[in-house]
Amino acid sequence: MEHRLAQGAFAVLTGFFMLVSNLNAQVPANPGRTGVVQDWTRNHIVFNRAALLKNPSLLSIEPRIAHQVVQRWQKAQSQTSGAPSTVGDPSPQRDWNVSLGTGRIAPNMFPAKFSFDPGAAPDCINDFVVFPLQHAGVTGGQANLVAFNNLYAGTTPAGLCGPAPTVLFAYNTTTVAAGRILNSPALSLDGKKIAFVESGAASSIFHVVTWTAGAGTISAAADPGGAMTSTTFAAALDTRSSPWVDYNTDTAYVGSDDGKVYKFTGVFNGTPTLAGAPWPVTLSANVRVSSPVLDKNLGLLMVGIQNGTYYSVNTSTGVVKSLVVGRSGATNPGILAAPVVDVSNGTSFVVSANDGTSGVLVEVNSATMTQLAKGRIGQASHSGTAISLFQPAFSDAYFNDPTTGTIRLCGTGTADNTPWQYAFGGFTLQAGKYVMNTTPTFSAQLLTSTTARCTGWTEFFNPNVNGGTDFFFFGLTADCTGAGTSGCVKARNSDGSLTSVDVAGGPTGIVVDNYSTAAQAASIYLTGATAPNLAYKFTQNGLQ
Repeated sequence: MEHRLAQGAFAVLTGFFMLVSNLNAQVPANPGRTGVVQDWTRNHIVFNRAALLKNPSLLSIEPRIAHQVVQRWQKAQSQTSGAPSTVGDPSPQRDWNVSLGTGRIAPNMFPAKFSFDPGAAPDCINDFVVFPLQHAGVTGGQANLVAFNNLYAGTTPAGLCGPAPTVLFAYNTTTVAAGRILNSPALSLDGKKIAFVESGAASSIFHVVTWTAGAGTISAAADPGGAMTSTTFAAALDTRSSPWVDYNTDTAYVGSDDGKVYKFTGVFNGTPTLAGAPWPVTLSANVRVSSPVLDKNLGLLMVGIQNGTYYSVNTSTGVVKSLVVGRSGATNPGILAAPVVDVSNGTSFVVSANDGTSGVLVEVNSATMTQLAKGRIGQASHSGTAISLFQPAFSDAYFNDPTTGTIRLCGTGTADNTPWQYAFGGFTLQAGKYVMNTTPTFSAQLLTSTTARCTGWTEFFNPNVNGGTDFFFFGLTADCTGAGTSGCVKARNSDGSLTSVDVAGGPTGIVVDNYSTAAQAASIYLTGATAPNLAYKFTQNGLQ
């Protein structure tokens, strides 16, 4: 069973924690055939070093923590093959982009990246990235679930996998009229299965597909047939909620526009089955639910909804608690992105564009659902114009010591709708929890444009770039080089400098692959938010 293999790998990591208190030695390669999944969930679980030393069981109950431990606290240059990546002047020559035909990822939704063996050199054949497309697939026509391998490709410098990626599989997964994938997928830990939601005209269907290499092409999709299980779970669209998988119990949680959260069992290791009472749990009838995040330490599912209310759901009893974060009835108060959950601190962080006064970043005591801190991030939707604000990301320093860490995200100007970046730090220990300082430690205007909008943030610490570089990736939707110009992807480096590359409409969600020193093998993946519909790979360092 997949989770048993994972537990063996995590036992190695747990032993490592107990033996090496400073966590600076290299973690041994995983003995099982479980890989590393980099998907939308990665940046939504945070923790700190001291807490893990006191509670190493967190490594075994939440593999997302174990994966980050290996990445963040291994010695530099431990995962190598080939020539080191180079940094040059960003130019029109990029790693690669591939046309996705008439499909692209929905706004603030993500591809998912699988690495076969994190202890070995990057794998051209078995490593892949899968793109869910908001396009109704047609049998023999346009695909809506597309994956590429030979990822580490490029020409400047030459990559490990040739000049360009190849299509690993391309499926039409549509089962109902107008069925589309509007959310982010989830991968099994061995990479063999993909869970995702199809939204039809008035229904949501939970699918799990066991993919086959060579199936279909982007313009001539394969039908997954019996390789895909399908369970209708709601008589409503799922506009904003991606499935969260609890790997240890082989369950998944997902919301829908009917205001409910659903649970599935047997997701990857059995037959996906809709759970009974107390599921589904109603949060607020017919209010869109955003993506949930599971705090395994507390046994609570944390999730926000369109009207600005934030919820916890006890996964054993179904008991619900709530906290009003955005002002219901105001312009666009919704919690649109999944929360960021600190499982070692018992806190969580959510963003609303309108609490009745401004856009806000709020830290919450997850167990009691009480507000600990509120940082203001510009006027946002309180201006009367609907501004969508998305997830923040924590610095690598926070994982080492919260008192030295920061949380970064986008907002607007205090008196206009130009995009700004904000950082909050100064976390102090109060009643046993690290609490954010409500005054920004940094803020800066990104553009003078009032039409450009900012995306959510993705963080990745790469120990092999310039002695260790903490990257933050995000995007802007327009006007990056002047009025009327393209959107762009931006990378914020440890020194605060910004690197930029044009992407039409700005990026959808961004996932990061690894920290390898091999040429073209430390990259990010995304699609543009508007036509032309392209899948992109850019290097982490220099966005080349």
